[in-house]
Amino acid sequence: MELVVSGLAARGRVTIPVSGTSMLPTLRSGERVTLYPARPDAIRPQDVIAFRASGQLGLHRVHAVFPDRVITAGDNYDLFDPPPVPMAAVIGVARDVPGRPAPRRWPRQPGPIAADVWLIGGPADPGSPEGGATPTGWRLHRRPAEGIGVSAEVLAELHAAAAGRPCVGVSEHAVHAASDVLSGLPPQTQVLMGCSFGSLKPALAQTLRGNLVPTEIADVFVRLGPPEVPVSAADALRELAALVAPGEGAA
Repeated sequence: MELVVSGLAARGRVTIPVSGTSMLPTLRSGERVTLYPARPDAIRPQDVIAFRASGQLGLHRVHAVFPDRVITAGDNYDLFDPPPVPMAAVIGVARDVPGRPAPRRWPRQPGPIAADVWLIGGPADPGSPEGGATPTGWRLHRRPAEGIGVSAEVLAELHAAAAGRPCVGVSEHAVHAASDVLSGLPPQTQVLMGCSFGSLKPALAQTLRGNLVPTEIADVFVRLGPPEVPVSAADALRELAALVAPGEGAA
């Protein structure tokens, strides 16, 4: 990695090989990209940047830029990299890399669609969140959070609900906005909101209370609102309903 840094300083560009699968299908392992120096004020969303990450060289796409950090994700991932990349860790930018492929859209279905919406982080009793009614056929299930995520019992319940059914994970850490993906919901869709998705190293899992919801549970991940900005359950339901069941959302 230091050779890349010194090469950029000396020559103004460095060609490096791509490794791993995180940038599929845009970049494949063994392909080569050319890095150029990255000025913080010139980095833009959709740039592909190289950065320091736990002693290694990362190469991912930028999705949001802040004065002190950038939010990135590999094109093969549906959730942003945790944590955001400090601006000081950015090494270079790879020009002439194709854009990330557009996500697959879920088609609109005729008539009301039955869906189960699981709201994590509220009281255990079911009912509409503050804010009004929900679309015809939507069933709300409230479950409490526990520690960093949910209890083992709630996790098992979510797994059972999602098994064999379409599942949408709603998270402020999702790469794609809901409007990019959802024009409708297939029948029997399970919508998970308020969950902390991901996995923990075994050592951390033994010391922290609660369980993260594995990313494999969802077929797609979407966000409602700007990247990494939490949206309340009432607002999220209202926005989701406006996308997939126009005219039936909360008043």
